[in-house]
Amino acid sequence: MSERRPYRRPMNPRWWANPPYRAYTLRELSGVAVTLYGAVLFVGLVSLARGPESYATFLAFLRSPTSLILHFLLLCAVLYHVATWFQTLPKTQPKVIVDGKQVPPETITRIATAFAAACSLVLIIFTMWLAR
Repeated sequence: MSERRPYRRPMNPRWWANPPYRAYTLRELSGVAVTLYGAVLFVGLVSLARGPESYATFLAFLRSPTSLILHFLLLCAVLYHVATWFQTLPKTQPKVIVDGKQVPPETITRIATAFAAACSLVLIIFTMWLAR
């Protein structure tokens, strides 16, 4: 009896260089920035729990040029991640039908982005109110 060998399509080692794959890879890598920023916040929380000296050291790090550059890069990556995530939203959810017509994907993206921006604004206002 012969051994069964399924067909395996040859794959170019530079498959990621195609624009759609590159965009997908960048979108997924930008999720790492979200994780890194979460780690920065967690380190701040741990330093706060350890006492005033530890928290003062953490605040001094946040004021350093290295931290400012890191936060700027993380902000850019997180904004890219959010924008691309909302652009994929209409592609992954069931079709939305209103008055017998399908809602255009751009409208869904705009509504979701506006809702997220409104929630962020409410959170910022609440945090500033709480901190005063």
